Amino acid sequence: MNYYFAADVHLGLPPEEDSRKREHCFVEWLDSIKSDAKEIFLLGDIFDFWFEYRKVVPRGFVRTMGKIAELSDSGIPVHFFAGNHDLWVSDYLQSELGVIFHPNDYTVNLCGYKFCLTHGDAINTDDRSHMMLRWIFTNRKLRKLFAGIHPYIGLSFAHAWSKSNRKKHGRIDFSLNNPYYTRACEMAKMQNFDFFVMGHLHVPVNIPENNFNFIVLPDWFSGGGYAVFDGKEMKIINLK
Repeated sequence: MNYYFAADVHLGLPPEEDSRKREHCFVEWLDSIKSDAKEIFLLGDIFDFWFEYRKVVPRGFVRTMGKIAELSDSGIPVHFFAGNHDLWVSDYLQSELGVIFHPNDYTVNLCGYKFCLTHGDAINTDDRSHMMLRWIFTNRKLRKLFAGIHPYIGLSFAHAWSKSNRKKHGRIDFSLNNPYYTRACEMAKMQNFDFFVMGHLHVPVNIPENNFNFIVLPDWFSGGGYAVFDGKEMKIINLK
């Protein structure tokens, strides 16, 4: 039985045709692992934008949500982590799909190994502009004000912002001086975990350090990919 990890599918990011192709690929992958999956960890930004109004949820993604519900109903725990694009989860995904929601980092023991799992955007506290933006997005009062905007206007604005943000940032060139990697090393020393797994950077990374493995999951813009842990070894698989 294997443990599977995926992130940064960004379902709903225009153009619609590309988003639909990513969703088909993602659903096919979920279906392909159901026979040997012990647990599935979705480490954020599965949706390009997600906001749950009290009586309204974003249109689309029914194939993905149906497949996740099927996996959950079959007894496979599916963990859903908040990313910087799908922070605004309330109770819909838990009650309807049966996912286990993690708003922050999550530490878990798998087959005797200690894992620190996170989307990753919040660990680089030196990025002040992003930390300020995250504070705004997670502020309860501001979230309540946004909920008062008509969904058509709110969701249209959010998707336009997300598309602009994706063009501005894109994939991040990785090096050992990367602040996310530096922070993960500091956390590993303090918390003594064996694996640190994150998304957010949109580039696959697997660095076996002396005391822990640093894993960045691939995104789904470049053909898709995931990581799998068989109880002893962690591998990154690029579908393309």
